[in-house]
Amino acid sequence: MTIQVLLRQMILIFLEIAVGFAGAKLGIITDRDSKFLSDLVMKVTLPCTLLASTDIDAGQGTVLLMLEGFLLLEALYLISTAICLAVARARHLTAGEKAVFIGVTVLPNSAFVGIPLVTGILGDSVGMVYVASGMIAYNLFFFTYVARLFQPGSKIDFKSFLTPANLTTAVMVLMLLTGLRFPSPLQSFFDAMGGCTTPLALLIVGVMLAGSDLLALVKRPFLYLITILRNLLFPLAFLLVLWLLPLDRTMCMGVCILAACPAGSLTAVLARQHEMEGELAGQAVAQSTLAMIVTVPLLLGIASALF
Repeated sequence: MTIQVLLRQMILIFLEIAVGFAGAKLGIITDRDSKFLSDLVMKVTLPCTLLASTDIDAGQGTVLLMLEGFLLLEALYLISTAICLAVARARHLTAGEKAVFIGVTVLPNSAFVGIPLVTGILGDSVGMVYVASGMIAYNLFFFTYVARLFQPGSKIDFKSFLTPANLTTAVMVLMLLTGLRFPSPLQSFFDAMGGCTTPLALLIVGVMLAGSDLLALVKRPFLYLITILRNLLFPLAFLLVLWLLPLDRTMCMGVCILAACPAGSLTAVLARQHEMEGELAGQAVAQSTLAMIVTVPLLLGIASALF
C-alpha cells in the first residue's frame, strides 16, 4: 500500500463523513433517520457484505488467518483493559467513569470506521475477512465484559450474540472452509447490497459528530487521556509487537487498521441507556473520531512501511 492510496482513501472517508455532518446540521438527517441507518447497516447491508466476501478463493488457510486476527485483537483488548483498570484506580474513578473509560478506550469502532478503512485499503473481499475478525472480537469482549460494567452483577445475555452480523459471519466461515459458493444472481445481489455499507457507515459517523458540542471537547482534560490511549498508544504498541512476530503481513495490516480506529460508539449508547456518564462517553467518542484525522494516517503510514 502506498501513501497515495492511503491518502486517497482517507479523503474519501472524510468527504462521506462530511456529508453526514452537513446533512444533520441542515436538518436533512434527523436522529430518527440516524437510528434507521444504523439498523440498516448492522442488520442488512453489513451481513450482505460479509456474505459477498465468500466469493474469494480461500479455504482453511483464510479461516485460520481470521482466527489469528480474532485472537490478536482479544489479546490487545485484555492487555489494554488491565492498563485502564490501573489508571482507573489511580484516578479514583467512579463506577460510571470506569465503565465509560474502559469501553471507549479499549474498543475501537470496528464497524462504522473499520469497515471502510479495511476494505478501502485491502479490498472488499480480503478486507471483509479481517472485518469479521474485528466484529467477533468486539462483540465478544463488549457483551461479556464491558456491558456488565454498566450492570454490576448481571448475567451474560447470550442472546445478544445472535446478531445478523454474527450469524452471517458463521455462514461466511463455513462457506470459506467448504468452498461453497452462492449462485451467480444471489452473489450479485449480495455484492450490490454490501456496496452500500461503507457510505452509510460513514454518514452515521458524520451525524454523530454533528450532534456533539465540539467546543466542549477541548475543555475536558480527561478526554485527552482517552484519545491518546485509544488513538495512539495502544494501537502503536500493538503494531510494533506484531512487527516482531512471524505472522502473515496482510493479516497484521488488517488487524492494525482495526486497532487504529477511534473509539466505538456502542459504549456511548449503553452509557445513555443506563444514565451512567452518558455525556462523558459521547464526548470521548466525538473527540476520538475527530482525532483520527491525524492519528489514522500516521499509524497506517507506519504500518504500511513495516508490513
